[in-house]
Amino acid sequence: MVLKEADVPHTKEVLVGDIAEVIARRADELGRDSIVMGTRGMTAIGGLVMGSVATKVVHAANVPVTLVK
Repeated sequence: MVLKEADVPHTKEVLVGDIAEVIARRADELGRDSIVMGTRGMTAIGGLVMGSVATKVVHAANVPVTLVK
């Protein structure tokens, strides 16, 4: 709703698979030149133990990834 009110073009998709791999692959398919995504702000130790989607996207993507906390 916020994007629509701000007249920002956007689409919604539901995709199935490992989320980090799906995000990275979809960016390639769409020809995007970067990925911007939010993080939950997990601690470094929590990220090491559980891993994070954001970290996995950084490693899987062929384009720069900007993480917003």
